[in-house]
This record gives sequence, C-alpha cells and structure tokens, in this order.
Amino acid sequence: MDNHEVVEALRRAVLDLASTSPGTELTVAAVSSAAGIPRDDYYRFAPSPMQLLGEALSDELLTVYDEIGEQHDDDEARSLRVRTSFEHIAKWARIYGGPMRKELMEALRETLATSFRIINEEDLRRHPELLPAGITPSDDLAIEFVAAYITGGGMAAIEVWVNDPEPDVERGLQLLAAVSPLPKSVDIPKATTEG
Repeated sequence: MDNHEVVEALRRAVLDLASTSPGTELTVAAVSSAAGIPRDDYYRFAPSPMQLLGEALSDELLTVYDEIGEQHDDDEARSLRVRTSFEHIAKWARIYGGPMRKELMEALRETLATSFRIINEEDLRRHPELLPAGITPSDDLAIEFVAAYITGGGMAAIEVWVNDPEPDVERGLQLLAAVSPLPKSVDIPKATTEG
C-alpha cells in the first residue's frame, strides 16, 4: 500500500469502529488492526484515533463541499452546503452524539464555522437591509462580527439538534430557516447530494 492508501484505510477503519461501537474507546491497536495496518506503521501516518476520526469526518464533508462548488453556481452551492452539513451530521449522528461528542463537535465546529461564517458574510453583503442599525455594507469588521455571531448561534443550535436520537434533516433545516436573520442562507433546495 502507498501512503495515501494507508491513510484511507485507517480513516475507513476508524469511521467503521466509531459507528458500529460508538461507546467503545478508540485505540491505536483497534484502528490499526481493523485497517490491516501494523500498529507501528499507524504512528507514521496518523495522529491519535480521536484526531483521525475528526479528520476523517471533516474531510468527508469538505470533499462534498468542493464537489458542490464545482457543480453549482454560488447561490445554489451555498444552500447545498448547508443542507449537506445537516445530512452529514445526521448520517454520523451515532458518532457525533456519542461519548466522543465533545471532541467531535469541536472538530465539526472548526470545519463548519469558517464555511458558515463566509456564507453569512456573503448574505449580509448581498442583503444590506438585514444589517443591524448603524452598520454599513462597507464596514468589513462589523459584517465579519455579525456573521460570526450568527454562525456561533447556528453552531450551538446544531449541537442541540444532534441530541435527537434520530436527527431529522428537514426539521433541522426548517428550524434554522425559522430563526435565521439571513433567509437567503437557508433557502435550501429539496434535492440532496450524495456524500
């Protein structure tokens, strides 16, 4: 196996282990065994099992984001990325909502927050009528501040949503749309993407 194949095998193994036994502690021995990789080689290719899991989940989502960006115009891509985020979280809900929740939600927050903040900034610039009183479209710092504030609330809401034993994507998107001050960011098409 080349280096890329080893890393991919380790990622598949950690995702499989975490999803089939979400209450089991992930160990280097378990992940390397499931991947068919000698334990000594694990350390050459991967960080801790928890970091490996966070990276595998993040990379899966970012790969789909890139595909969406290549296949759709900006408005549709932004909307599909929001939907895809909810679909990704629902797909891996047993992992995100399990015993490793705190660490994985931090990794998810790192992955999603930048993307969501950019979406919110773009919406605020495109819809200056949504800006709070006293903030102008040319005030970059204020727009970034407001977008970060909205993003923080959205991330906190997602953390509450993932507590549902079977997170419903449509319900999560409806709730996000209901509370979002930026309606364009949640004008989400029904079509789903594979990922």
